[in-house]
Amino acid sequence: MSIRHLAAAAVLLAVPAGLSAQGFEGAEISAELLGFTDDFSLGEKEYRGAFEFSLFGGFGVAADLGYHSSREIGLGGRNATLHGLYDRLGTTTAGVFYGRDSDDDDGSTSLYGIEAAADLMGAEIEGALGRYDGDEGDGAMLSADLRYGFGNFAGTAFAGGLSGDLEGSRLALGGEYQLMAGPTLYAELGRRSLEDEADTYVALGARLAIGPKGGTTFDSRSLWEILPGR
Repeated sequence: MSIRHLAAAAVLLAVPAGLSAQGFEGAEISAELLGFTDDFSLGEKEYRGAFEFSLFGGFGVAADLGYHSSREIGLGGRNATLHGLYDRLGTTTAGVFYGRDSDDDDGSTSLYGIEAAADLMGAEIEGALGRYDGDEGDGAMLSADLRYGFGNFAGTAFAGGLSGDLEGSRLALGGEYQLMAGPTLYAELGRRSLEDEADTYVALGARLAIGPKGGTTFDSRSLWEILPGR
């Protein structure tokens, strides 16, 4: 069984139990295809599942599982991320994370740091600052997401970068549309820079979210999230 099936199964198994538990906050599954415009080749396929529970006094936990298939490394990559969060800061939720990237060639990298999400005047902002350490080397990571909704539509933006042994960045703009009582469809146009190379890409995906929060507070923390298709 592939990691994408495990991710979906983990969410689907967690949802029934969570729905009957007071602490269930949200869950989501998503699938994405990314292609580079230079040769119209497929750069990456991504599958992700996540769920979140509240504990006590404003504290909570969340977990993500993801699978990435990359054109450049020719391997399947997996990510697991755990989040600890605190949401009694008005419109802001603060958290810490620990993630683990691994691939079919037995390479692995650990990621850890702090993160925050906030609702400001109709805009949803999420950011993370941390470190990575492993077979990819070590260094710092930074990312920020912005979403502004109007009705069933929303505009999105992303900026992220890595420094240290792995140098790269990504900038993107996109949009999404939520179907009535169904999944959210989204598209993104971005520019990825890695070492001395730069590529323009287009990504298309779908996400299904449920629960009081309409999904989970934080995204996965992975090198693939900042530099897809590498």
